[in-house]
Amino acid sequence: MTGRTPSHSAKGRGFRAGGGVAAVALAVPLLVGAAVVVPHGRDGDGGARAGDAPLLVSAAASLSGPLQALAVPFARSRGVAPPRFNFGASGLLQQQIQLGAPADVFLSAGVRPMDALQKAGLLVPGSRRDLLGNRLVLVVPERAPRRPLDFPGLAGPAVGRIAIGDGTVPAGDYARQVLAHYGLSGAVAVKLVPLGSVRAVARAVADGNVDAGMVYRSDAQQLGGLRVVATAPAASHAPIRYSGAVLRSSRQPRLALAWLDALATPQARALFRRDGFKPLPDRSP
Repeated sequence: MTGRTPSHSAKGRGFRAGGGVAAVALAVPLLVGAAVVVPHGRDGDGGARAGDAPLLVSAAASLSGPLQALAVPFARSRGVAPPRFNFGASGLLQQQIQLGAPADVFLSAGVRPMDALQKAGLLVPGSRRDLLGNRLVLVVPERAPRRPLDFPGLAGPAVGRIAIGDGTVPAGDYARQVLAHYGLSGAVAVKLVPLGSVRAVARAVADGNVDAGMVYRSDAQQLGGLRVVATAPAASHAPIRYSGAVLRSSRQPRLALAWLDALATPQARALFRRDGFKPLPDRSP
């Protein structure tokens, strides 16, 4: 992925060699694009100086484009290093955090992973907020024959394999809700190809490895090789909500809150709209 920040070895923030912590590090392999760095300084009230370690942001894979575009402007405005990102399925990121993976901020594509961390007491109280909405769309390979296809048509003989997110991927949850809405859960069960992230679903469709897939509108808008053939009605699935929060384990909570605030600025909202997201008012619980 262009613009990805460089990865570093997992040597910081509790991932020391030896003992149970090392076992956690082995049990929680960070995804490609993750960066774990050792902080070099910290002020006494949880703020950050320019010499401090970058923020560590664990974020849904579908957010990778806009977040990386916002990283450098944020860093310049604050006089700090750009955030480092760990992109992946929201459910998998949630599991990593619960097992001790280092992170300052969590950005989830669904409420369930964020709810789990809040229930576990791992979020800074009052820091959670809804940031974005999205739509779920049905896509086919761009080079596929141009013929009508909608969600009920997935049960037909023209469609053999359908890619959706697996159980760790919120987009997969929404996709299964759409299938249930149309009464297709049983009819298409043998056709489903569960994959580990919504971006993996998009790639499988674009490469022609499957006949169709369900991804976010933002993915279809940002990535090449896809053609949108249908948009899931809002009533066919739970509302798609991207939420963010600061983690209690953060060593730079003030900077982490500033990052969340930066995602709601007019400039950031315009970027999210361009990439197919719908910025939301803050709905802190």
